[in-house]
Amino acid sequence: MERPDGGSRSLADAPPVADPESPAPPDADVVGPTVVCRLHRRECDHRRAGDTPPVLTLQPWTPRGAAATYVAWRVDDCGGHFGVFDRERERVLLGEGTPAGRRWRPVVEVGPATEFLARATPDLRPSVPRAEATSLDTPTRHPKPGDAAEWADPRAFTLSSWTRPVTVAVQPWRPLNGGAVYVACRVDDPGERFSYHGWFGTLDAGVVRLGRRPAPAFVAIELDAGDGLADDVAALVPDRGSTRVVSEVLAVEDGSERQV
Repeated sequence: MERPDGGSRSLADAPPVADPESPAPPDADVVGPTVVCRLHRRECDHRRAGDTPPVLTLQPWTPRGAAATYVAWRVDDCGGHFGVFDRERERVLLGEGTPAGRRWRPVVEVGPATEFLARATPDLRPSVPRAEATSLDTPTRHPKPGDAAEWADPRAFTLSSWTRPVTVAVQPWRPLNGGAVYVACRVDDPGERFSYHGWFGTLDAGVVRLGRRPAPAFVAIELDAGDGLADDVAALVPDRGSTRVVSEVLAVEDGSERQV
């Protein structure tokens, strides 16, 4: 598998923090700013009363040859690369990375960190080749990975911007012990010129952004309005237990996007 509440206070009033280590992978093509936050004390039930709440570091990044922007994250001794920023609900859905022996909360309500994440996510690469899709009422295969913990029914589309029919199957799914919901995608050309299969697509404002580039020159798929995929994605977000909540933004490592 490819691997992929509280009010804020002024940054000037925040306690000094060491320069954050970038949680994005070293092979990231484009990265956004590093946002250092404090998690709410009440949400850290693995700590003793009086312990300093843990620091959460977030950083948007985009892989090479992809349109999807993920949020790398680190808190305490665990972290991951494939978090998903939910701009509308002001939360980050964390991917895999469950620390053993703790009550895990895979969703972070980012609150005061939202504005910083919104500057870079999901549009680190806003101008990308897109293909327009039209819904098909036909049975389709399941493109999700075999070890998905939860998933929605697959949906079929045809790419109307192509000279001959190209069928696209999309299916939201969630990994075990993770909060992030991805969109698996399979593109099949009847002429067998190419076939694309990817698991780590993301959905934002009706556009599926692919986690890597297929053989054709597009990395995003524009869907019909009201196709229901957004509802399928929202329904897969875990609601067990409380979410982790950011209580303050400690620092933002400003800087332009980095090409590597």
